[in-house]
Amino acid sequence: MNRRHILTGAGALALTSCTQMPVASADPFTGDKLMADVETYVGFGTHRTGSAGDLAASDWFAKHWRSLGYAVEHTDVTCPNADTHVAKLRIGDQAFDGFAQPPLTFTPEGGLTAPLAAWSAATPGAVSGKIAVVYVERAPGQPSPSAAYRDAFQKCAAAGALGVVAIVSGPAGEVVAINTPVTMKLGIPVLQIGEKERKRFDAAVAATQTGKLIIEGPGGMRTGRNTIARSGSAGPWMIISTPQSGWFTCGGERGPGIAMSRALSAWAKTTNYRVRWLFVATSGHEWTDFGAEMFHKAQAPGAANTALWFHLGASFGARAYDETPAGLAATSTPNLARALMATPDLALICEAAFAGQPVIEKPLPAELAKALGEYRLVLEEDYKPSAGFWGGNAHFHTPIDSATSTTPEIMEPIARAIARVIEKRLAQL
Repeated sequence: MNRRHILTGAGALALTSCTQMPVASADPFTGDKLMADVETYVGFGTHRTGSAGDLAASDWFAKHWRSLGYAVEHTDVTCPNADTHVAKLRIGDQAFDGFAQPPLTFTPEGGLTAPLAAWSAATPGAVSGKIAVVYVERAPGQPSPSAAYRDAFQKCAAAGALGVVAIVSGPAGEVVAINTPVTMKLGIPVLQIGEKERKRFDAAVAATQTGKLIIEGPGGMRTGRNTIARSGSAGPWMIISTPQSGWFTCGGERGPGIAMSRALSAWAKTTNYRVRWLFVATSGHEWTDFGAEMFHKAQAPGAANTALWFHLGASFGARAYDETPAGLAATSTPNLARALMATPDLALICEAAFAGQPVIEKPLPAELAKALGEYRLVLEEDYKPSAGFWGGNAHFHTPIDSATSTTPEIMEPIARAIARVIEKRLAQL
């Protein structure tokens, strides 16, 4: 059962103010246009909730949607500030810059100096009163074992560690930030260092067993914005959702969904279906879908009034990378660590539209227990028909996830296939 039965407040008022405006007839789905939007999005900088880059993305969406004639609404999304002034470890004369993994706990003024001790679940007491060193092996070709790292952080805190330094195993050798529930508390500072530094780190530890961990402010809370665009005054709702925030620049993670949402909103204005369109870009995503939760609780139309919900999640339009002895090598083929899930009433339409596109040509049957990302919320409230993407890529949640993590040639056929799915569904109404 959906948690809302009617639209209320500012959302309902926004619908009455929507006016139609002339729309350019140029094809919005060309790869070059999609790529230009990814590059613009990445150019805003880091997209952590409430950052300058996140707020710029909200304004960019709003300007685009208003120019197309949508009524636009912003909703504040307040989350902890995940930025730091300093995040590093010193061992003797060696310094290691890293990423302070939220939920942030800061070190005392001047830093935290203590012996370093390797974490082992078999001997948890070994890290008591010390800085725990966490490393989790990763099988070649597999993503970073983020869940295992998060579990180790919590167990180190419970065992009395004063702090944690994680040497993160991942395809790119970089830190791999982990999404965090907005209410979670850990209680000890956690610093991530990329696996590319492991050899230097091990050599420094061999020379001296003491380290100084420094994680400093600013702390506090920060506010981003969900951006919602609505158009139409009659008929069921057609909803397209995508997250816009993330730990770093999110080129392959968020970029394709961002670009395709903008393209689909332009295309929608050229159609004549008797539906109401709703596009939403959610902030607070890296805080375990916090902004999307807000939207679902208070502003999303009810399932009974929705003709289709299509969610554009993570990394479905990213490129693949080969792991080689010299590091990652970019390919021209799509990332295979992606999924498309669809309800049974949409599965055959999706199969036809995505035919020939690896992995997503065979949608997973909709199952709440297996759904990931914000599409999980769509299934929780039983939206039918619905479909949603999610995935990871070799640069996922790392500082190097730039616009080069995708290509025009990968994105264009996906965008056109999504439009075909929408057309087929709306032709049934």
